[in-house]
Amino acid sequence: MMSSIQKMQEESSAGMVKQMQASTQTSAQAILQLGTNLGQHFKQAAAMKASAVALAATYYNRNRLSKRAHNDQQSAKLQQLLAEYREALHIPADLLRTIRDDMVKQMNATLSGKEHSPLLMLPSMVDELPNGFESGDFFALDMGGTNFRTVYVKLSDKHGEMDELKMDEFPIEDSMHHVPADELFDFMAGKLVAFADRIGKKPKSGSMPVVGFCFSFPLQQTSVNHGTLIKWNKGFTNPNAVDKDPTDLLEAALARQGMQATVMSLVNDTVATLAACRYQDQDTMLGVILGTGSNGAYVECSERVHNASKKLPPGTNMIINCEWGNFTTAALPMIDEDKGIDADSVNPENQHFEKMTAGLYMGEIARRIILRLAEECGLFGRRIPTGLQAQGSLTTPQMSKIDHDMSTDLLSTADVLQEAFGLAVDQITLESTQVVQEICHLVGWRAGRLKSIGISAVMRQLDRDDGTRTVVGVDGGVFEHYGHYREAMKEGLSEIMGKKAADSVVFRHVNDGSSLGAAYLAAAAVRVDSPRDSEGSQNDWEKENRGLQKGPSTPNKTGGKKSKNGGSPNGTD
Repeated sequence: MMSSIQKMQEESSAGMVKQMQASTQTSAQAILQLGTNLGQHFKQAAAMKASAVALAATYYNRNRLSKRAHNDQQSAKLQQLLAEYREALHIPADLLRTIRDDMVKQMNATLSGKEHSPLLMLPSMVDELPNGFESGDFFALDMGGTNFRTVYVKLSDKHGEMDELKMDEFPIEDSMHHVPADELFDFMAGKLVAFADRIGKKPKSGSMPVVGFCFSFPLQQTSVNHGTLIKWNKGFTNPNAVDKDPTDLLEAALARQGMQATVMSLVNDTVATLAACRYQDQDTMLGVILGTGSNGAYVECSERVHNASKKLPPGTNMIINCEWGNFTTAALPMIDEDKGIDADSVNPENQHFEKMTAGLYMGEIARRIILRLAEECGLFGRRIPTGLQAQGSLTTPQMSKIDHDMSTDLLSTADVLQEAFGLAVDQITLESTQVVQEICHLVGWRAGRLKSIGISAVMRQLDRDDGTRTVVGVDGGVFEHYGHYREAMKEGLSEIMGKKAADSVVFRHVNDGSSLGAAYLAAAAVRVDSPRDSEGSQNDWEKENRGLQKGPSTPNKTGGKKSKNGGSPNGTD
């Protein structure tokens, strides 16, 4: 009897346990489902909140760009001035060609050695470009307008190959633009010595490392590695440098830092860029810098060069550093803002072409126009922000960002205006951002079209404006990052030369061209001093192709005779 009762109790207990387990499982599942549902609701709520915030932000931004309206008088004045700037900043094709012809005349006048012109047309004394047969270890220093670079390259014994490349970059602070020359060169030398030590390439005692020096300022060259500084530009005014030899200044500074070195090439950034591009493509005839400053260098036949420090052998060629930033002519359409920038610069009455086309100046041209519109038309309301009145407050990178702004209601432009000028939110309207973008576009487009004049002038000088493939090696931040500038330059070329001839001009971006070119040219100078051959003597290939190119000695086609692989005699394809 007891066992039956116990059995019933045990069965009852087991049943209750099962029911409790089932109930617990059901509750847990319910709780889990509730949690999942709540999570989904929270996610949906968060998403709805984010959408609401975004919608509110969009509404706010759109609202902030449309609060204030100009009065009728201000609007009429604004439209009048905009129409004037549209006309003044547009350069028609016939004027482009007129200015191109003036530039060609000035090029030949200076090259003749009998006349002077704003174009300096400086013979670089570089008559040997790198051809891929260079080998060894080389340093380079590259002093530009904004940054300074230290470079190390190890060129392979294999034709045209590089085993190692190290590079470092430092900003040149504004304060360094005006210190005595020795202090500036000590700064550069110290950076090179520290760089060599850091990468494990510090020269051994008694060794004499070879250095290429890219010095991007006007030089009167006496040889490939010596010359004198004619004048400063790009905002530099360092005393005790003009009429001095930068090679001597650098070698002395390196010695003070404990490094005995030999500078084997002294070139500017444009010549170096040409050399670096020629190393890659043998149709390269022109090197161009489009950055803080602007310049061009090209391969000229010796028969035209009568302003060199020594007589050039016939049938050879010489790289000419145009220094076209200093080009000017009565036909150059300078507006009041251009003239104001020139008057306020450290070198008034100089560098007109550069001041209308280079990265150091374009943002400032746009700022001055915008300031006038703010003062005369109330573009940003009654208050003129202090930032807008400050010279240099709008940089060319900021101008480029505005020019390329595709954001809704030009909100990126509004952000730049706040950043550059310190504008308050209630000062920026949709109309004001549209006006600012148009001004930035007009200034940049004019600069690109003007730059096409320099390139087309060289094509005319070389008789290569007939459709002959010609490569232009280009370095610099403006070319690399400012897309509308590149488009305007190509448009200008097409209008000056015709579409077929313009299409034959190939622009090749040579990244770090000025730095690498200086090292390549130092290596080429060493190769010329010590011609080598795997069999112990200078080989026939190199003998046949000594010099930039062995083309005809006439001033026509300076492209040189073609090698068997289709390239011109020197370098690799």
